Amino acid sequence: MQIKTNQKGITLTSLVIYILALSIVMAAMTTMSTYFYGNIGEVLDTPKYLGEFNKFTMFFVADIKNYSSATVTDTTIEFENGPTYTFKDGAIYRNDLRIAEYIMKCTFTEEEPYKVGTMSKNIINVNMQIGKSDNRSVMQDVDFTLRYW
Repeated sequence: MQIKTNQKGITLTSLVIYILALSIVMAAMTTMSTYFYGNIGEVLDTPKYLGEFNKFTMFFVADIKNYSSATVTDTTIEFENGPTYTFKDGAIYRNDLRIAEYIMKCTFTEEEPYKVGTMSKNIINVNMQIGKSDNRSVMQDVDFTLRYW
């Protein structure tokens, strides 16, 4: 005579395997979620900082196209008979007006004149790091050409 057994349940071994597999999947999803939301935070801050660069550029382009010479140091640009741009205390000032903030680093340099035929173009380089921390900052390195006509 044969004894019939019911084999519809789960064994203790298969239950332990299911729990381990579920734990590994949950740990992987938690790790991916943490990285995802950390990177989203960095991306969300970027437009705010680029807006600060755009505010600086809006004023600077208007001035650079009106003046043909400037005195440039690491932290200041002084246009001849015009405004002065200064980087100090994490902001850029046009004369005494604060036009951009959240500036971590900013250097102004006067490049060698660029010659096209008989015309010489004076170039000012602006190298700027904008943000609140190194891992959430934006670097901008732009050459601006002074008026040459």
